[in-house]
Amino acid sequence: MLVCQWHLDIVYGKQAEAVRVMRAWGAEKFASSEFRRAKATRLLAGLVGPSASHLIDEYWFESLADFEAALSGMAAPQFRAHSDALAPCIVPGSQHWEVYRVIDQS
Repeated sequence: MLVCQWHLDIVYGKQAEAVRVMRAWGAEKFASSEFRRAKATRLLAGLVGPSASHLIDEYWFESLADFEAALSGMAAPQFRAHSDALAPCIVPGSQHWEVYRVIDQS
C-alpha cells in the first residue's frame, strides 16, 4: 500500500477558495479518471507546525502502477478548468508529491 500526498502552499487568504476547487477537482477525478483506484483519500490542512496555508491532498493506492495510471489521466481536458482555477491560489513552486510505502497498518 502507498500513501501519495500532493503538498501545496496556498496564498494567504485563498484557503477556502483552494479547498472548494480541490473538492470539485477530487469529485471529477473519481468520476472520470483512474484516481477511482484510490482506496482512500483525504484533504489535510496544517495546524500545529505546518502553516494553515499548507494543504495536503492524500490518496491511498495499492501499487505504484495504480498511482501512475491516475496521474497519467490528469492531462485530460475535463481537468483543465480545475487546474486553472487552482493556479492563482498556489504559491508558485510549492507543489510537490511525496509517496510513502505503508509498513504497518492497524
